[in-house]
Amino acid sequence: MRCIARYSYSETTIDRICEEAKVSRGLINHHFQSKDELMAQTYKRLATDLLDVSRAAAANATGPEEKLDAIIKVCFAAPVFAPKNVKVWLGFWSVAHSDPVIRKAHKELYSGYRQALKKLFDQIAEVRGGTVDSDLAALTLTAVIDGFWLELARDPTSFTAEDALAGCLRVVGTFLPPPKAARKRA
Repeated sequence: MRCIARYSYSETTIDRICEEAKVSRGLINHHFQSKDELMAQTYKRLATDLLDVSRAAAANATGPEEKLDAIIKVCFAAPVFAPKNVKVWLGFWSVAHSDPVIRKAHKELYSGYRQALKKLFDQIAEVRGGTVDSDLAALTLTAVIDGFWLELARDPTSFTAEDALAGCLRVVGTFLPPPKAARKRA
């Protein structure tokens, strides 16, 4: 991952990986049949790590709104939200359209992630006694998160993690029905 952050996905070579990791080419060749396989496994590991952190944050929260907030906060907190990590993600995103293994892993990651978000949106709407287009809400939220990550890679000084979190929470609020108490007062 350090090589992707330093050199970009396309400029990462087995030789550079060996140099960075201080391992022999033979060791890498023993475990992986090709650079593509190594990169696919790296992407899967990166995705799994993010999902694990998100699940842990949600598990420590109570109620669907708190779980959704916790998942969003993880996306903009260290160590996940750092220019180095975002560059790695962008490297993988840049080849997801052309590399079938990365594309498959990316599709599985995002499908599972959006399903989890969709479920939380549905639960929140149920608690609030309303309805929500949870498919569109989950898709929009992931797009906004990805947009902030892209912007971090382009210009890390243009906003703070708190700005990104506030923006995402505002987007979430546009999809959700008002809480029952707010509807009673209106």
